[in-house]
Amino acid sequence: MSKEWVSALDTARVLRSETWRESLFRYARTACLETEDNGAALTFEFTGTGVALGLGQHAVSAYGKPSLGKLIVTVDDGSPHILYPGNEAREVVLARGLTQGKHQVRIDHRLNRGETGCRISGFRVLAEHSGELSFVLNGEENGFFVDARAVVRRRNQIVRNALVRNWLSGACRLTGLPAGKGYSLELVACGWASQKIEGIAIQKERETRLPPVYLHRNSETIPQGVRFPVLGHPTIRRPKESFRVRLGAYDHTIGQVKLSRRIGPATISRTVAFEEDSSAKFYYDREGTIKLSQDIPPGLYDLSIKVSGSRGDFTRQSPRSVYVVRDYPKDPVFITFGHLDTQGQYQAEYERRLAEIANLIAPDMVLISNAVNPAYISGSHLVLEMPYAITFGNHQFYGHEKWYGDQVGITDYGPDLCILNFGHPWHVDLSQADALLSSRAQAKIKIINAFEHNAPVETFLDRHKIKLIHDAHGPGEKVMTIGTTPTTRVGKINSSSFRVVRFKDGHVASTTYRGDAVAPIPFDRAGPPPLSVTYDPDNDGKHDKVTATVTNMLKDAFPDCRVTFVLPAGTYAVDGGRLETMITSDNGKYTVLTVRVDAPAKGTARATAWIT
Repeated sequence: MSKEWVSALDTARVLRSETWRESLFRYARTACLETEDNGAALTFEFTGTGVALGLGQHAVSAYGKPSLGKLIVTVDDGSPHILYPGNEAREVVLARGLTQGKHQVRIDHRLNRGETGCRISGFRVLAEHSGELSFVLNGEENGFFVDARAVVRRRNQIVRNALVRNWLSGACRLTGLPAGKGYSLELVACGWASQKIEGIAIQKERETRLPPVYLHRNSETIPQGVRFPVLGHPTIRRPKESFRVRLGAYDHTIGQVKLSRRIGPATISRTVAFEEDSSAKFYYDREGTIKLSQDIPPGLYDLSIKVSGSRGDFTRQSPRSVYVVRDYPKDPVFITFGHLDTQGQYQAEYERRLAEIANLIAPDMVLISNAVNPAYISGSHLVLEMPYAITFGNHQFYGHEKWYGDQVGITDYGPDLCILNFGHPWHVDLSQADALLSSRAQAKIKIINAFEHNAPVETFLDRHKIKLIHDAHGPGEKVMTIGTTPTTRVGKINSSSFRVVRFKDGHVASTTYRGDAVAPIPFDRAGPPPLSVTYDPDNDGKHDKVTATVTNMLKDAFPDCRVTFVLPAGTYAVDGGRLETMITSDNGKYTVLTVRVDAPAKGTARATAWIT
């Protein structure tokens, strides 16, 4: 392993001249020193035979310009050389093979054809007999691909776990790896299929360069040939009910239609009936009605439709687009969050942990406001076990419609509850949103998941009797009532928290933490999840007695938490919880249980499933 890492913020070891400011770019993993001043410099003294520089993440297009200055590097009294942060990987070897002893490296920031800027995270003092691993990393939807997590192992032991990739060039480098054979590299990016490369040898005091690496998108993140229902615009139905579907099928034969979902090693699916509406056919598109079977278990399903004809056989699919419920909620529960600045891998990992918390709390739906990068967000929510609505706002990656469709849409949660998704500022034409809500005048609870909260009060919020508007941008009190309905506004206070919104008798009953006037539920990005579950032994379908322990670090209790067990096929009983569902997998090898437990404030709850 590398000999020593020194943060650029270490004022005792790293000396500054001219203007540098501390920067944690949009909740990046590592804080940096940032400058745009021509002539700003850093000096670092170290003892060793080599040193590497750590560069901070570039700003992405949603937030500003990347680091485009140049760096003049001088080691001891040697000749200076130039680095261009816009092209370099986030780790760069500055010197190796020095005589053992004290050395000094100086970094001067200079104008580069009129462009400026650099972010420096720190310095790595290199151990003797170490080397580097470098490669170029790109992937599908490359315009949305910012960074990835690289996990380097040697004989199954983790040697480095770091974020890599300069999104401008795709360049990646990991410095300070002990020389030797038997290395592997795993690359992980939310929304892309992971890739593992084996049989890597690190050479002493040299760079090992891999062939270019390309990551494919996870197919579960993008609808393929289905117009509706789709991710972000799901259909929610009970068994025996029907819904409309539209797909690209041209003049081909529409065959088997299937709903399926996976829970660990278990697959649960049902073939469903499809009846085409020939009057809705146009050119490539076909449309019809799907009727759910009576025996379909509740859960969030992928929709797949087999199509065959003169152009071959293929499958149209719409992942995570059909949510089956036993009953429509009388007093719905929502988890809300937004403006999380999820623009890359580290931020997406936080949002994934939020999704895991949501699975435990088990709301009816998740409302996400003012999102950024759909490629990572769609990946982070692949674990989510309920539907969600999402808007993109002032820091959006343009083109998010490819994942989430129109900025304006509505989700019906039975006849009495509907959720309007509205991703525009409120000064735009509201006729589409107005028509969607007007056609649901009889719904008792109408909700808006918005980018901002300042909808016209009398002519929109009051006229449509909106009970809740969730947003994550704009001024004003973050929890307040608006108009005569009244409409409850819940907004974001910070980017390290979430809310649980509970209804009672058709009205918002609670939105805050510990009964505070405005406070959300805290969730420190660097800390452990405040609500979590562990299983003993592993919940992998191999054990017929498993205990789930729910740990609640918060000062609010969470009733009706949902835990899921995957067990060998059989009939099971439960101690310490309330059995909700018991489902056999398609191949008959597994039984999947969902169990409800009450998590006390600052405490734990346990449920044990055992075969009878």
